[in-house]
Amino acid sequence: MPGNPEQCRLNAARCLKLAKRARRPEMRETFTALADTWTRLAAEHEFDEALLRAISELKFSEPYEALPLALKLHSWPISVTKGNVLRE
Repeated sequence: MPGNPEQCRLNAARCLKLAKRARRPEMRETFTALADTWTRLAAEHEFDEALLRAISELKFSEPYEALPLALKLHSWPISVTKGNVLRE
């Protein structure tokens, strides 16, 4: 997957510096919003990488309960771990 969370965080830091230097309030708001977007993108990228790693380690012949273990989830609904998916 292309991209680099560290680069995203560097971009966020640059945007915050630009926001501090901006003279007009609307430019400060714009750069601050961009910084938030870069920070969110870094977090999403790390989550996606972890998810792709977990999925690639799954053996699809394993029971359904292997998914929460591969994802290192601490809590998983009982209805799901027993193979039942409840529809609300």
